[in-house]
Amino acid sequence: RQVLDNGVKLGSRDLGSFLEENVESYTNPRPVFETTYLDDSVRISRDQDGKVFVYGKVSDCTEPTDYKGVDADLGVAKLLEGLNDSIFKFYI
Repeated sequence: RQVLDNGVKLGSRDLGSFLEENVESYTNPRPVFETTYLDDSVRISRDQDGKVFVYGKVSDCTEPTDYKGVDADLGVAKLLEGLNDSIFKFYI
């Protein structure tokens, strides 16, 4: 996250465009994301693999949230916890 926050840009669209223009058999994938139900508080959608995503509205606020002061959760704590529980078994 810090790398991307510092302005590093992933050029995947440029790469995809380059491949489409230069490799005859290549076409960029077109993801499918369909909304199958929608009301004032819930949206249910499905992706191209049939996975279901349910979104619930929790606020009427339309201002974006600033996450600059929030550290990224990469799951390292859970990884270390699992390592400890499985191998070291060191508890305080």
